[in-house]
Amino acid sequence: MLREWAAGCVELRFDDVEALVSLTAVEDDVASLVDSAMRSVVGEIADREARTDTARGAALDERGTLTETIEALRREADLPPAAPPTRTTDRSTMAGAPLWRLVAFHDDVPVDVQAGVEAALEASGLLDAWVKPDDEVVLPGHDTWAEAAWAVPAPGASLLDVLRPEADIPVAADSISRLLGSISYGPRLPNEHLAAVGADGSWRLASATGTWVKEEPAHIGSLARERTRRRRIDQLTERLTEVNSTIATCDAQMRECRERRNRLDADLSARPRYRDLNEKRRLWDRAEEGIGVRDDALRAAAKLLEEREADVTKSLRQLSRLSTEYGLPTDRGLLKDLSSAVDTFRDMADAWADACMRWSAAMERSTSAGSQAARSLAAAQEHTEEAETADSESSGLRAKLEAVESTVGEDFRQVAARIHEMREEHHRSRDNMRLRNEDLRALDQRIGQLQATMTQDAEERDKAVSARDAAAQRFRHLSLLGLPEDAGVSGELTAQDGTRATLASARSVAAKWPNIPHEPRNVSDAATRLLETVYEARPLLGQRTDLDLEPDEDVQVFAATMDGVRVGATGLLRILTAERDSSRDDITTAERRLFDQTLTGDTRRHLAARIRQANELVDRMNGHLERVRTASNVAVQLVWQIHPDLPPGTRTARELLLKDPGRVTDADREALHAFFRSRIEEAKARNTAATWEEQLSEVLDYTAWHQLVVKLDRANGHGWQLLTKKMHGALSGGEKAIALHLPLFAAVAAHYEAVPEAPRPILLDEVFVGVDTVNRGQVFALLSALDLDLMLTSDHEWATYRELAGIAVHQLITGADRDDAVTSARFIWDGNGLEPDETEEVPA
Repeated sequence: MLREWAAGCVELRFDDVEALVSLTAVEDDVASLVDSAMRSVVGEIADREARTDTARGAALDERGTLTETIEALRREADLPPAAPPTRTTDRSTMAGAPLWRLVAFHDDVPVDVQAGVEAALEASGLLDAWVKPDDEVVLPGHDTWAEAAWAVPAPGASLLDVLRPEADIPVAADSISRLLGSISYGPRLPNEHLAAVGADGSWRLASATGTWVKEEPAHIGSLARERTRRRRIDQLTERLTEVNSTIATCDAQMRECRERRNRLDADLSARPRYRDLNEKRRLWDRAEEGIGVRDDALRAAAKLLEEREADVTKSLRQLSRLSTEYGLPTDRGLLKDLSSAVDTFRDMADAWADACMRWSAAMERSTSAGSQAARSLAAAQEHTEEAETADSESSGLRAKLEAVESTVGEDFRQVAARIHEMREEHHRSRDNMRLRNEDLRALDQRIGQLQATMTQDAEERDKAVSARDAAAQRFRHLSLLGLPEDAGVSGELTAQDGTRATLASARSVAAKWPNIPHEPRNVSDAATRLLETVYEARPLLGQRTDLDLEPDEDVQVFAATMDGVRVGATGLLRILTAERDSSRDDITTAERRLFDQTLTGDTRRHLAARIRQANELVDRMNGHLERVRTASNVAVQLVWQIHPDLPPGTRTARELLLKDPGRVTDADREALHAFFRSRIEEAKARNTAATWEEQLSEVLDYTAWHQLVVKLDRANGHGWQLLTKKMHGALSGGEKAIALHLPLFAAVAAHYEAVPEAPRPILLDEVFVGVDTVNRGQVFALLSALDLDLMLTSDHEWATYRELAGIAVHQLITGADRDDAVTSARFIWDGNGLEPDETEEVPA
């Protein structure tokens, strides 16, 4: 409990939490260590408050000065040059004006020349020299004067070439012109006169010379003076903005100091009471004793695991030996591929045999058709010769007829007409006879085909009869092995039964299994599944019965020997079902008493303690999560609840497990008994556990009764709502990131709770994309509160947040010459500022 408090403190920091926990037995030692940590934090806060207050006072003073200066500049029409320290006169009481106010540049003078001339005049002291009216009395004090009466005209060019007197000035324009005409001027410094000015910023007064440069004129000409004044106001305004920002930062730091004091008070008030610590220490001692007991059980399980691994190794060696002996692969997938290949070859062989039979029949039909065609060809040649002879005779008779007709009378013509009719009748009869001959040849050909088909059908009939007899014999054999019983068909065949009885029995089996595929490939797959099922069932039924698979031609016959009696699959199922039904009521009074003792003893206490620990862990995580709210006031919460898909009795059983054992009634025990009995039956039905110990582990796995869900509070009056896909889609990008990240961080921290001394790393790439700055600071505060060891990568995130007490930042820098060298520049964020760390350089 003290460790959890120390790890959950926000402001109090302990260098060695375990050292604090080791002092739990002495309350004064704990209080002394806590007071030392508190004084360190209080001193740090006070020092920061003092430094911040000093910086804020200096910034306020500077802001006042800047404000006054800006107001003065806004009131001033012109911005004069800076006064030299040698001036003591009060110019406001003097008549006249400085030279810069009395002159102006000609309109055609370039800006760079204006800047050079003004720079030379300002450097020589003439720019701000006071020009008096002709008879003005000089007042006491020290100043620089420009006397027009002493001016000597310059030979050649003078300042009158670039300057002229201003209008409406308090000094006579002639005096100004005489003064300007006494100063030589040129692009470079002229040498002909004692007073000279160059356009390049050079100057000479008697034996004194010098140079200066300016970017643009600032005092000669009203436009230049106005531009300079505005530029100065802008500079001071920009500085004033920076000072205001500094003051706002100082105010924020002062508020942060006050918040840290409040958090420190909250940490101190949350420190567990000494009496609670004693209770937790006693619980810790009992937990360590329980760990010792579980270590013994773990060692026993490890020994059993070694024995099982030895059995597996022995089985693998036997499997390898059989594979080498028969030249077959050991992989189940390869064996299935080999079986499929054999089935494919068998199907192709059957198709080839059928094709051979069809080819033989086609050859016989071709031979018969060839013989018939030869006979038809001979008859056609004979009829062709007869037709040729008849045609020759017809030609002779036609000639003879014509000769006779020319000599005979009318009676003869009648006879000839009758003869002609008879001849036509003869032709029709001959055509009819030819058609009948063609029909006869077609019938002969059809008779040949039918004779060939009859011969083939007779052969196929003999083969079908042989196949039928073989199939009937095979079916009677399989029936004797128990096929009708496995199919659930009444009646048994004997070896003396005839074909009709066998056919009736086969039809009954087919009607019982109408939709089961029975191709050779399907039979092979079924044999493989049967082999796998028997292999899996042998460890479960090995102590009760012997399971065998005996090959019988193309099938595998399953048989089981139980109590010396050999039975089939249906018989074994019937026996096991009967035993299962009879064993449901076999629990004795002693077994029920043992069951009740288990539920009300260590097992119940263990389950109740683990469930309470899980609830406390979820509550702690929610305590950390409630500190993070988005700008739109969205918060995240974890809820550990009963899984909704489980029966309603699960919630009741959980409540009874957490109930005080002294208050558990007989009805409660019966409800718990029914719940765990149903869980045992479900575990048996799933058949996922090989041993009774594994089944009990599934039954007592309280984590399978629960589910962890995420809920959101959107501050819209609906309270906490379950996070669904629809609600997640309606969130903004930052809210989605918060809703997904926070539960994951809590889950990681909860996972590390199991080993508090171990490192607690968490690695994040492109951290918190889409999350605003305020929420990032809150999330970093959450990660720090969860005591996670952060390692982050990002191209924009430097983690410089007040909520983060410290972090090292490595910026990767590549070479400018595009070589492969990469350098890491290291910075340290201490919660107040980012400072470069030049103690080491890490080449990569």
